[in-house]
Formats: sequence, structure tokens, C-alpha cells
Amino acid sequence: MYTKLFSPIRINKLELKNRISMPAFGLAYCNNRQVNDRLVNFYEARAKGGCGLLIVGGVGIELSGSGVLMPSIESDEYLPGWERMVEAVHKHDSRLFLQLFHSGRYQHSFLAAGQQAVAPSAVPSRYTKETPRALEKSEILAIEDKYAAAAERCQRVGVDGVEIIASAGYLICQFLSPLTNQRTDEYGGGFDNRTRFGREVIEKVRAAVGPDYPVIMRVSGNEFMPGGNRSGQIQDVAVEFEKAGLDALNVTGGWHETKVPQLPASVPRGAYTYLAAGIRRVVKVPVMASNRIVEPAQAEKILRDGVADMVNVGRAQIADPDWANKARDGRDDDIRPCVDCLQGCMDRLFSGKPVECLCNAQAGYEAERKINRLKKGKTVVVLGAGPAGLEAATAAARKGHHVTLFDSAEDIGGQLPLVAAPPGREEFGRLLKFYRKQLDSLGVAVRLGKEANMQNIRRIRPNLIIMATGSRQIKPPIPGVDRPEVAMAWDALLNKAELGRTVAVIGGGAVGIETAITIADRGTIDGETLKFLMKHEAEDFDTLKALATRGARKVTILEMLPKLGKDLGQTNRWVFLKELDLLGVDIILGTTVKAIADEGVVYERDGKTHALAVESVVLALGSVPNDEFEADLKASGLDYVMIGDVKSPRNIIDAVHEGFLAAMEI
Repeated sequence: MYTKLFSPIRINKLELKNRISMPAFGLAYCNNRQVNDRLVNFYEARAKGGCGLLIVGGVGIELSGSGVLMPSIESDEYLPGWERMVEAVHKHDSRLFLQLFHSGRYQHSFLAAGQQAVAPSAVPSRYTKETPRALEKSEILAIEDKYAAAAERCQRVGVDGVEIIASAGYLICQFLSPLTNQRTDEYGGGFDNRTRFGREVIEKVRAAVGPDYPVIMRVSGNEFMPGGNRSGQIQDVAVEFEKAGLDALNVTGGWHETKVPQLPASVPRGAYTYLAAGIRRVVKVPVMASNRIVEPAQAEKILRDGVADMVNVGRAQIADPDWANKARDGRDDDIRPCVDCLQGCMDRLFSGKPVECLCNAQAGYEAERKINRLKKGKTVVVLGAGPAGLEAATAAARKGHHVTLFDSAEDIGGQLPLVAAPPGREEFGRLLKFYRKQLDSLGVAVRLGKEANMQNIRRIRPNLIIMATGSRQIKPPIPGVDRPEVAMAWDALLNKAELGRTVAVIGGGAVGIETAITIADRGTIDGETLKFLMKHEAEDFDTLKALATRGARKVTILEMLPKLGKDLGQTNRWVFLKELDLLGVDIILGTTVKAIADEGVVYERDGKTHALAVESVVLALGSVPNDEFEADLKASGLDYVMIGDVKSPRNIIDAVHEGFLAAMEI
């Protein structure tokens, strides 16, 4: 089906069986710089799943540039672990590259045994909130030698190739960019001097491994930093680095400090493949495209359109380690989707926690959470078809149990349609579609609406009931809360509420923010219209931006706390706040709503009473467990467990993992 995606390709003299790469990203699975079972198991699962090239990294070349949570190849003492990794990957006919890593000014000193970070110049890092020490020339040469020594170790231990990282704002980026390179010697100033460090690293690595060993580089096709290197300048860099001895270029975008979102679901699929296309036009070696490549048909089109020679399928292979094999076999509907929520990967990583996955409770637990199918299953009833219940039902069925799923609603999904409603969150709809397919293929009996009652449950005579009935919205005892102009957030998200031209959203948590964005975005022009108007120069830039960011309603958020979105993860919070700003949403913090009256929303702030005149009010004040059914279960004498929001409201990732683990306990 996807003939281009599954055609072989050569990097130098190494042939890969397909054009699917899993790019390097931090996992925080290692705490002593050594390769461990968890890391090997994770990558072996993706090799077994059919991925052609696995790039593991970052892999530290020295402690001061990688810290203690990354695996290292700084000396021979680390080689036995890498030998195990090579054996595990090669067993499944996949190929393995290691990404040679030095973070420069992005290194936290507390993760590097207290060593101060180093960089081309002593420019403070907004990422670590620390100031690095400027490198002496002798130290620069020593780091270059460490790259070369690390590459030679990779070759010696059987690793198939190396990738040098020059993306995301790490050390080589810092030499390339005038923002962070303020040197006045031969390593700073003009283009030739700023590219010198990168060129010398490539040349020394090439000299260490010889002409036939694959050496590639990961580059930011655009720094997306004001005053930094733009795409045209990075294309010039790519040409120089190719001359220095590279065999392929792996193209992504941005630095960690950029204010242009790179990874969240709000980024359109494949939005940054144009960076790969631009570099491919000026180099002769293979080019790899990155960022938000999630479905096989999308990957195939990128290759057929000549945008790139290979595609990076990263977080999608965290969500489903068998992504490649399922794509090869035409089983696209069976691919467990990545919804680009970043909750299990980036949010946890930036908190110093090991990577997990919202959609795949087995990711990172490949050994501990295996599903061993039973010869004789039990009869299981799951109450509630939200994320927790859907995962519990499908996982129990995969284990061999006979499962019936009940929900009082007329359709499955619980709060998933709500989560998928805001602009940029549509990917959650793919998770609902996946569960719908799995329920059918696994033979789960689904009983909806009026069928969800104790009489029908007793007829099944279950061995166990998993109660996952979710939560319901809070309607606070505010005077005027029952007025006709007041709506609940869930209705507003699904466009079921009649709203006026001015709207107050009460509550500035995640749901309130997403609701405000959704309401404010309605009435803006879509991407196809914007493209059409731009092509034909129908409007000027300022008008087009206004059309893309000003909808039909004026929205204001009222929040009691002094900070908005405290329940949002680090990697998404700033994106949502930026979106609120772009859409012109007003924010009033530190408020206590006293009433909803003819004059609008009456609230206190700083000891004074105010009234916000609006036509509609939306309540986004949280939820409480929907646990009324528990009384019937207790009275029935049947065995049951409770999971998800019905225990206490929580994030979807917790609900999904609880659902899986509950099924494994049966």
C-alpha cells in the first residue's frame, strides 16, 4: 500500500529496509548514565514493530554536557550496555544510530554533578535560568575530540551509525547562532567562523570512523528565534556541513526557547516538513523530515511529493511500537494514535520523570506490563465508556476476558469529544475512533443508554465490575446561576449552547481556558481560506492576521487564583496562554464571583465590587465524581473496583493507565 515508505534506502553504504526513522528524544529511563533493561526493552519493541532506523539519544559524550539522566558513551565502561542494545535491535532487522549529544548552555548544573555549563559565550540561558562559562579554545578542541572518540566507540561496538545533534539550541546551535556566539576569535563573528566548530566536529568524527561509516546530523531548519538563523541561513549551513562529510541531514525546527510551538497538537500535521524540503533542494545527501508526522498516508505523501527521503515517526511510535508493521500490512485503523498531548512525554521529561504515554499504558513498561492471554477468561462488566472504561474494556478483552461495556449515554467516549473540541485538539478524536474499532474487533459487547441498569448487569453474572462512570460538572450556588444566559462549559465546547456576542467564562483552569479558546476561535477563517486569500493577495497581512485571530465573540475569563491554568502541563501551558492572547481573550485574575445579574457578572477583586457586562456566561468550575451508581453496586453484593474520575477527577493519562492496570489485575 505504502510502496515508497517501505522501499529501501541507503545512508552511505548502509541499507535500511524502509524509510521510517524513530528520532532521538529524552526518555529519562537511565539514572546512572548506563544503558539499562528499560531502555533496551523500549527500543527492542520498536525494532520488533518494524521501524527501519532507531536513533537513540541524546547519548552523552561528557558529563558536563549531558548530565546523569542520559545514557553515555564517554568511555569504554559504557560499552557493554550498548552491545546489548545493538543485539536487541539487530535481532529484528532494524538499524541503530546513536545521537552524540552535548547540550552546552542548556545543561542544568545540578544534573551534571554541580559542573557549570559551557558554551561559546557566557550568554544566560532562559531554559535553565543559569549562565554558562565561555569555552577556551583548548576546551573547544577537546570537545571535538570527544565527539570523535564517542563515534569510534559506536563503530567498535557495532552501532550502525552516528547522529551529531545540531538542533534544539544545543551546543553546535549555540556556535552557529549570533544570539549565543559573541566570540571574537576564529570560532565567532562571520558565517565561516560560526560554522567552524560544527565543521570540525564532523571532520574529526569522519576521520575517526573512516569513509564508509554513516555520519548524519540533526539540524534546526529554522531557529525560530528573533535575530537567530532563519531557514535560508540554515540551508547555507547544511551545504557546508555536507561538504565536511555528512551522509544525511535530519531536519527539525526551533530551539527549546522558541515562542513558535513545535510539538503540540495545535501544530498542523507536518507543518515543518517545508524545512526539510528547503534543505533537500540544496544538498545531495538524503534528508529526513520531522515533527507531527503521525499517519502512514501522510508519511507516504511526504516521500512521494519529494519533500524528504525519510520520515521521522517519533511520538507516534511511543504510542504504538508496531506502527511500522501495521502500516506495512495496511492496518492503519489498528494503529494506537498519538494525540500530541505531550502529557506523558514532554511534561514528564521536563519534570525529571521517565517518559510514559497517555494513549499507551505499556510505553516504558514493556517488560512489566505485558499482556499474557489467558486460556480461560472471566466475565467482566465495565461501567462507563470514557477513557478509563474504554481502556479497561479493551485491555481486558485483549487478555482474554469476556467483556460487556455499559454507558448511560447514547454513544461511547465520555469526555473525549469535549477534549477534542477545542481548535488544535482534534487529534483526541483519533483516540475515540481507535477505541471504537478495538471494541468491535475484540468482540466487546457494548450496551448504551437505557440498557445500563442493574437488572441487565445482574443477568450477565459478572465475576468483576469495573466502575468508570466518570464525573459531572459543578454548578455552584451562585445567585443567578440558573438564568437563561448561563451555560455549562461542556455544552459550550460542543457548540450546544446559545451564546451572545460577549461571553464571560468563569474558571481559568484547563477546561476554562480550552472553552474560552474554542468560543473565541469560532468565526475565524480556516487555513484553506487563508491560503486562498494570500495566494491572490486579496487582503493585506494585518487584515489576514485579524481574520485568523478574531472570531465572532469577545471572551473574558474570570479566575479566582492569581495564576491561570495551574493544572496545565509545562509544555502546553505557554501555548494555551499565547493562543488566548492571539485571540484577544481578556483575563481577570483574583476574582470572586458574587452573582450573575441583569448588569452582568458581579465579582469582587482587591476588595472592590465590579460588574462585567456580557450577554452570556459559561461555567467552567470543575467536576465531581459521578458515583451515584456505587450505592446500587454495594447493595448488589457484586465485586467491583473504581477507576478514573469516579474516584476523583484527574487527567486522561491517569484514567487510561488506571484502566489498563485494572484489567491486568483480573
